[in-house]
Amino acid sequence: MRAFALTIVRLGPSGAYMIAALSLLSIGLLCNAPSSPLAWAVYTSMLPMTRTLILTLITASDLAFWGAALMLFVAAVVGGYLAVRPERYLRLHFIHAHAALVGSGLAVLEISRNSAGLASISFSQLPPVGWPVVDGSFAAFALFVLVLLACLSIHAAIIKNILGSSKK
Repeated sequence: MRAFALTIVRLGPSGAYMIAALSLLSIGLLCNAPSSPLAWAVYTSMLPMTRTLILTLITASDLAFWGAALMLFVAAVVGGYLAVRPERYLRLHFIHAHAALVGSGLAVLEISRNSAGLASISFSQLPPVGWPVVDGSFAAFALFVLVLLACLSIHAAIIKNILGSSKK
């Protein structure tokens, strides 16, 4: 049971990367189907957690935009492998998790601001999003805590590795 719980905790960074990738894909979905209620629901539920990323990449070229989405999906898959095999590639796991921690921390800071959306767009005409799992601030904070626990887990593994190698 402990190993299963630690694996779930180690999957936290992958969740952060996957949410960012889905957020970018929601923009593509919205561009292809602007009248779709599903496209708007996905976009408005993902926007608060990844607003900075979206605003940075929305003005980028198509190649940079889709390249970033692909890189985020690859980071999520690599994180899944690292979560299953925590004893291998400790440095890569450390960097992977801490980059996700910075991103999820920025998302929590972004959500804590009082703005409801982009300044140039009014969301008052949108239907309410009925996704209780993705509740902006709570979901972002829960993801931040999960990624923070993953980082602590990696720190513990590195300390254990250092102590184990010093005894030999």
